[in-house]
Amino acid sequence: MLNTLIVGASGYAGAELVSYVNRHPHMTITALTVSAQSNDAGKLISDLHPQLKGIVDLPLQPMSDVRDFSADVDVVFLATAHEVSHDLAPQFLQAGCVVFDLSGAFRVNDRAFYEKYYGFTHQYPELLEQAVYGLAEWNADKLNTANLIAVPGCYPTAAQLSLKPLIDGGLLDLTQWPVINATSGVSGAGRKAAISNSFCEVSLQPYGVFTHRHQPEIAVHLGAEVIFTPHLGNFPRG
Repeated sequence: MLNTLIVGASGYAGAELVSYVNRHPHMTITALTVSAQSNDAGKLISDLHPQLKGIVDLPLQPMSDVRDFSADVDVVFLATAHEVSHDLAPQFLQAGCVVFDLSGAFRVNDRAFYEKYYGFTHQYPELLEQAVYGLAEWNADKLNTANLIAVPGCYPTAAQLSLKPLIDGGLLDLTQWPVINATSGVSGAGRKAAISNSFCEVSLQPYGVFTHRHQPEIAVHLGAEVIFTPHLGNFPRG
């Protein structure tokens, strides 16, 4: 069994990971962590996400030092903010863990990309070179031996699974950029309260028009420019 640590487990992505890993025949959850400053520290994951009640009732432990949790861990999932993953991934890799990063911190092998689209200076160009983009349908061989897996974004996954076979097959005229109108459920915005995410306010509406950071991620990995417009949908998930 692979001892598995989930960092940032209190959010929606973290809770989904807990559910998947718990059902995986070759993984066992050793700990769930949140930041030392989190209001959720000390709570049971099942108190925050009742669908896990009686299935996974582990506490959310505050993490201030990676060394307190990296011993005897084989696999680490980082369900954390981009800058947090940027700082934590090298420490877990140094401890000998295989790291799956759900943020955008290692998805594109270009330091300038992060300054332009994510607003921080990337300090680990060697890890950008090392990271394998986790689109298993095309990178399965590399993923088999990877130590750092950059899990693709939600929109890029849907867009690439649709478009890449057509592009690889020469079936598209790429002088006409593919148009992607994608819609995500409101849970994609995370658990933090906001008026725009409340039940009475949510409607089908575009956001990040021409500025969303998933557009360049899609373009880089497709090898083709695209027109991408994300939308917030009036449904919980999907």
